Amino acid sequence: MGYNPKLFIGVCNSQEFLPSDFFWSWEMMVKPYEYDIVRFTHSDDSIRNNSMINLFLMGDCDIMVKMDIDQKYPIHYFEFLVPQVEKYKVIGPLIYNKWRDVNYPPLMFVENAYPYIGATMEASSGIVEVPYPHTNLFYAREALENIKPPWYEKHYDEKGLKRTNDMDFTFLEKVKEQGYPLYINTAVHAGHLVHHAVDVKTHNRWNRK
Repeated sequence: MGYNPKLFIGVCNSQEFLPSDFFWSWEMMVKPYEYDIVRFTHSDDSIRNNSMINLFLMGDCDIMVKMDIDQKYPIHYFEFLVPQVEKYKVIGPLIYNKWRDVNYPPLMFVENAYPYIGATMEASSGIVEVPYPHTNLFYAREALENIKPPWYEKHYDEKGLKRTNDMDFTFLEKVKEQGYPLYINTAVHAGHLVHHAVDVKTHNRWNRK
């Protein structure tokens, strides 16, 4: 029968709404896979993500797919990426960042640094290994089941006032320490859906004579 995994789809939705772009793209994506879908709503993203992984590992699904509702995904998202999990174990799309002036940089980073140090996306195509992508990836069960919880952690300075880590990097380090490199398929794109306040600078740029 070939590779026919069952999916656990964890949807991060702490907002009070569900964007129609996510809903309609979702409706087109789910076929033909068997899946369980759970909506995680906790406002603390570390608690939300840890709850997601914990529930996934308690069940019988083969792959965990982490998704945010503030992203728009291609129609064949699962069909593109699910077959590649068998070989690569941890893989995801090229995710573009939220609105930043006129640029939409891909979310990749060169090292476990906080604040972020962005990576330059070199001209390439296909599947590439990257140091630190966005954590909205497809995870084979084996890549997560041997990591000691909590999977996501927030670290602070000795006074407990200043963050000293990025919890996504800390989590991905744990995955890599288990022997699983991180891959993205540069042909599969996802972008953020963002409501951006129109300031004077933006207004003037769009109304130039």
